[in-house]
Amino acid sequence: MSRGKTLLAGIAAVLVLAAGYLIFELGRHQAGYSLLEHRREVERQRNLISEQAQTIEELRRELAIVTTSREIDRETYARVEQTLTALEAKLQAQEEELAFYRGIIQPSDGETGLRVQSVEVGPTASERGYVLRIVLMQAIAQNRRVEGVVRLSVAGRRDGAAEKLGLAELSGDGRSELEYGFRYFQGLEQELVLPVGFEPVAIEIEVRPSAPRGEPTTYTFDWAAARGDDDHQGGIADVQN
Repeated sequence: MSRGKTLLAGIAAVLVLAAGYLIFELGRHQAGYSLLEHRREVERQRNLISEQAQTIEELRRELAIVTTSREIDRETYARVEQTLTALEAKLQAQEEELAFYRGIIQPSDGETGLRVQSVEVGPTASERGYVLRIVLMQAIAQNRRVEGVVRLSVAGRRDGAAEKLGLAELSGDGRSELEYGFRYFQGLEQELVLPVGFEPVAIEIEVRPSAPRGEPTTYTFDWAAARGDDDHQGGIADVQN
């Protein structure tokens, strides 16, 4: 084959390929396809995806802020509640203290003599152990020192039978009475150990002033009330001279 024929064949082949591509593009154009429009659509989708990703990130940040705010609100509420509880407890303690000192200045029943103002029973580390706290008081109008002893016993039941145990049987050290000496008030404290099987019911306290200050007075307090197990506040169940 001569060089001229080869050149013509090459040109013909190029023309055939060009004609084929033109026919392909014409077909795509007639079918509504545009390469430029395709590129524009791809770019638009990319921008949309970017905007949506940014929106999602902003929503995540807002959610994190809301979650943190809720946690802060819960912590703030808990602190406020704790503070309120502490203030209420402090207020109650102050009211009780005020009532106590008011009783020294002017007793509610008008009696100004020596008395048992309150009795409380609390637990100790031992299983059957208790601590007994007694507050003795006299009105400030007396303005004199009183002295004497306190004898106490615990009444209850054991094996279905009534029983009364004195301080010597409950203290563990053999002491049978507690000494007092004060002008306005004094707190006495004594640890008690109850025998196994003994169920306490009442506390009997006998206040014996030193002669010639007065006659002994016996007070009876409910054990459960003294422990704070019911609605009573260690009130006096009975007083006997």
